Formats: sequence, C-alpha cells, structure tokens
Amino acid sequence: MGMEARVSYTLVRKRLLKSLAVFAFFMIYLVGRLAWVQFVQGADLRDKALAQWNRGLTVQPQRGSIYSRNGTLLAGSATAESIIAIPSEITEPLETAQALAPVLEMEVQVLLEKMHKGQFEVFLKRKVPDEVALAVKALKLRGIRTKIETKRFYPGGNLASHVLGFVGIDEGLEGIEFYYEKELMGQKGYVVYEADAKGRELPDAVQAYLPPINGYDLVLTIDEVIQHIVEKELDQAMLDFAPECAGIIAVAPKTGEILAMAGRPDFYPEKYGSYANTTWRNPVISNSFEPGSTFKLVTISAALEENVVTLDDGYYCRGFFTASGRNIKCWSSGHGSQSIREVLWNSCNPGFMNMGTKLGKEKLFDYIRAYGYGGKTGIDLPGENTGILFNVKTMSNADLAVTSFGQGNAVTPIQQAMAAAAIANGGKLMRPMLVKEIRDEEGNLVEKIEPKVLRQVISEETAAELSVALADGVERGSGVFAMVEGYRMAGKTGTAEKIAPGGGYLNNIYILSYVGYGPIDDPQIAVYVFVDGATKGPNWGGQVAGPVFKRVVSQVMQYWNIPPGDEVPKLVLPEETKVPSFINMTREQAINRADEAGFGLRIEGEGELVVGQVPAAGADVPFGTTVIIYTGQGHEGRDEVLVPSLQGLSLRQASELLALFDLRLQARGSGVAQSQIPAAGSLAPTGSAVEVTFGEPGP
Repeated sequence: MGMEARVSYTLVRKRLLKSLAVFAFFMIYLVGRLAWVQFVQGADLRDKALAQWNRGLTVQPQRGSIYSRNGTLLAGSATAESIIAIPSEITEPLETAQALAPVLEMEVQVLLEKMHKGQFEVFLKRKVPDEVALAVKALKLRGIRTKIETKRFYPGGNLASHVLGFVGIDEGLEGIEFYYEKELMGQKGYVVYEADAKGRELPDAVQAYLPPINGYDLVLTIDEVIQHIVEKELDQAMLDFAPECAGIIAVAPKTGEILAMAGRPDFYPEKYGSYANTTWRNPVISNSFEPGSTFKLVTISAALEENVVTLDDGYYCRGFFTASGRNIKCWSSGHGSQSIREVLWNSCNPGFMNMGTKLGKEKLFDYIRAYGYGGKTGIDLPGENTGILFNVKTMSNADLAVTSFGQGNAVTPIQQAMAAAAIANGGKLMRPMLVKEIRDEEGNLVEKIEPKVLRQVISEETAAELSVALADGVERGSGVFAMVEGYRMAGKTGTAEKIAPGGGYLNNIYILSYVGYGPIDDPQIAVYVFVDGATKGPNWGGQVAGPVFKRVVSQVMQYWNIPPGDEVPKLVLPEETKVPSFINMTREQAINRADEAGFGLRIEGEGELVVGQVPAAGADVPFGTTVIIYTGQGHEGRDEVLVPSLQGLSLRQASELLALFDLRLQARGSGVAQSQIPAAGSLAPTGSAVEVTFGEPGP
C-alpha cells in the first residue's frame, strides 16, 4: 500500500473515531437525561401530568361530636348539601345564573362573579336546605353540582352555649368549638376524575375516591344535669333581680373539673348570628371586677398559714383602720372586741386590714398570685381575662389595706371559683378543665386528660380550720340565706361597688356574689355565683347570690344522693325581728349592716349618707323584710325636695317614705305603686302632695 493510501486510511479512521466519540457522548447524555427524568424527576412530572388531566372535588370530613361526662350529645353534625359550580364546564353562564338566582335567592350578578373566578371549584351557596338542593338538581344545569357537607346542631338548644361556642361555615369561632378546632375538624377527602384540557369530565373516565378523616369526639367534664340546674336558677335570678349579667360556675374541687358553667345573657349556638356579639363572650372567664368580701378568704388563709393570727386571737374594731394617714371605715360604727373567728363572721373590714398589714405587701401578694389571681387559670376556653392587680412596688399602705378586704384589684369569676376550690381541696390549687377525653369516631380513646395540681397554696390543716370557721359563719346573720338544709357548707358573701367605665364607682349598682363549697367533711362541689348590676330587689350578696347558691347545691346533693348529716343544725329563721337604724350610715355601712342582720335593702337617692329609712328603726317586721333607705344631704330648711321613687311600694310604705321628705300622699287605687306625679327625681315644694296610682303587681 502506498503512502497516500496509508494517509487516507489514517484520516478515515480518525474521522470514524471522532464520529464514534460524538455519538457515544450523545448516547451517554441521552441515557443520563433519560435516567434523570425517569428516576429523579419522574414522580414530580407524573404528578404534574396527572394534575393536567385529573380534577378533584373536596369532600368535607364530619366534625367530631361533643358529649357530656355522662355521654349525652351536646354538639353533633348532620349532613347538608352545598351548591358548587365548575366554571370550566359552564358554557352559558348568564342563562345558568338566571336559572339559579330565584332558587338560591341570590342576585344574578353575584352568581356570575362567582362563576368567573379563576378556580376549578366555586361554592355558590353553602349548606342549603334539602328542598333547595333538590330544586337545583332538577334544573340539570351543566357545571352545577351539589356536594355533601356537615352542618352543626346542638340538641340542648342554648344549654352550655358559652362553653360550647359555635361553628361558622368551616371552623369553630367560639368556645370549645374554637379551642379544640384542630381535634374536631378532621381532614378533607377528594373525589378525583379524568378531564380534558378544558377541565370537562371525560366520558367513562376513571374516578377515584380519597375518603376524608373525620374529626375526634370530645368528652367534657360538664354534667348536663347540673348544667340544667345552674341555668334554671340563673334564668330565675335574671327575672327576680333584672341585672346586667349574671353567672355561675360549679367545680369539682379535687380534680378541677368544671361540672357546670353558664352566663346570662346567652345565645343559641345554631342561631348565633341573630345575637349581638357581646352575648357570645363568656362572662365567667372574661368579666373582671372588684371581688368584695369573697376575697377575704385569701387574706385570712394567708394570715393563718403565716401564723400572723389564729382564729382565737382578739381584735378590737374602733369602726375604722388608719393607713397612709387615711381612716378607712368599717361598715359598722365599730364591732368592739372580737376574736379573729368573729372578724370573719362579721366581715369586719378593719380586722382584715389589720391582717393584711401584718402580712405586708410582698407576702400578701405572694398568696394572691399563688391562688391564681393576676394570671390565666389555664381553662381550655378562649378569651380568658387575667384581671388586674396592684403593682406591689408602687402601691401604698392604703392600697394594701383595701386589698385585704376585696377592693382595688380586679378578678374574674373563674379565679374566684378556683381559689375557693383550692381551700376545699386541702390547699391544692387545680387547673380547671373542661375536656376529660378525646376519642376517635369508633369510640377508641385517643387521649385522656388528667387533673393537674398547679401548686399547694396553704396547708391541709389551715384549709380544714378555715373551712370549719366558714361553715360556722354560714349559720349566722345573712349566711342563713345560703344555708343548705342538712349539709355543712363553707361560704362567704360579697357585695362590691361597680366601677364606671371612666373610673369611680356607679351609684346604687353593685356586683353581688357568693362563693361556697362542701360538705366540709368531704367537699364534692364548689360554686361561685355573681349577679352584676341588679336593678330589682335587695342590693347585697347575702340575699341575692346566697339563695341561688343554696338552691343549686341543694338540688345537686339530691341528684348525687348524698344523704344529709344527722348533726347538721336545722335552718331556723326568726318570725320577726327589729329594724336597725341606718340613719347617718354610709351606703357601704348600710349594705353591710343589712347583710349582717338579714334584711333586704333598697337604696333611693344619689348621696353617700343615709338620711331616712322605712320602716323606722325599732319596728317589728318579718325576718328578711326589705328596708328602704334614702341617701342625700337632708331636706331641713329647704323649700323644695327631690321626690323619691315609689315604684312597687305598698300604700303604707309610700306614705311613710313621703313623710320623710315632708311630702303628702294622694292615693288612687290599691295594691302597689305603679306610677306617680311628680316623677321620681323631680323637685317638689315641701308639704305638697304626690299623686300615686296603685294597682296589682305585674308578673
């Protein structure tokens, strides 16, 4: 072979090798690319491809049910149909909207706007009545479908409405329904089908169903029987006293379980939108106010625990206590010599101020916070208020003094109830709990929520000693109105002036309360009752909140079949008693004096000092009679006087009250006063007549 032939062969070989290398490179690249697409991007690309020809309709899970501790259904879910549109399938949107508008009771334009949204699935109307769903199906409109959803219902109506809360279109908005939304809601499912490029379902296409996971069920600590008792008594209190609001909470002291919780005014969860949103708030956990004398349990328990006093120590009440150069009055002109036990029974403010001062700011507030005041109790509900406490670093000795008997700080009803329950529980403060079990739809236990001790506030010995002293006090004075026949119950009344929104106190408007627990040898229940701003009847806790407590606990004892004790003193009220003198007392002194003596009290006038009363001091009247006092500056030497309100008085009472103001009665009819001329609060010449029309009392 010649030279030229060898050169040509070499060149051809090089070219073949180069071509082979290029070919091999591209083959390796293609294989690598194929491997990358197949093994690395395969799953993602497959999902994207499926998404292009698959469409899915969501399937709502069934919301978990809510049961009482006894297994009674409190909140459940029923099926309801919703109307949806698939915009990609609608070929004539205007005609479709015009056909749907009268059936759905919606505007055509609103329906068109919904149909033109850039979404695969659009809700036109949620959870419609069955007859509406049937009417829509009968139209057989292309791209319009119905889907099954769940609709919440509450078998008890308004029972425990503030506890349960309510559900909006898709989620819980208040109460337990909101707090346990994650557990109750479940997970959505889907109906998946094949569609063309325009989203239209392919004929004979393959469908797949991914079932939803239903929500968990909740078992509450609420006992529906006790809840019914509590709500019945609350409704009666609203009728009897016409307050701004009222509430009751019942607690199992040993576990912190809430047995019943209710407030008024309330609402029906299924119709929550028909009520003002102020009624949705749970006043038992969201309202805060000065506690009054119920707070004295904190002061005396701290003083006993710290050995600052014993119940047998003596204290002399001069009628006032001096702090920061200020004389802070007792409600009486002075109790004189008494034991600390009697200081508790008499609710003697100077005695409590003395205890608080001996403890000191830091020590007293250590106990106040240990009882849970000033912070959230941890109850499993939204919207809990913490209340407001004095700043220990900046508060004065006068602030310390008024704190000792229940003024100056703001607390919540749930805090008050749990503090009393702690004393009932041997000094152990429990976390309040509303949910005791979480279960799946088959009834299998998912989680059991155990009672939790937050801290030991006082010793068992101090708690037991205080409980006996409190029970002894219930059997004296106004405490008899809360005395549960056959059972020894510890308890304390509270009457607190209500603070105006802009500061200062409101005239003649009080927050009346009672807290108690028992039976003291083995406490099973603690109950806190408050009535905020009563406009009818007495103006103090002993005869307003006390009887409510008595009726609730009496019925619970019967429900639980707890037999009465053989050695418990019987409730014996005197048939008649003498009316004490209230003249020249302050409002607070008069209220406390009436409370101690077992009288009702009706306050007329805007002044601070009592200038008149009916019946007169010393009169023999039935026990529990309501005494009318008039506060003001007096009328001697004046040509005109303010006409008092005579509404609801008998002819004799009206005549006696008018005589206090040098006015005469001109009566028409018989019964109780219905109307008067001149009107209450207007000025009239002294010696003039007031025309009063009497009639039968209303229902």
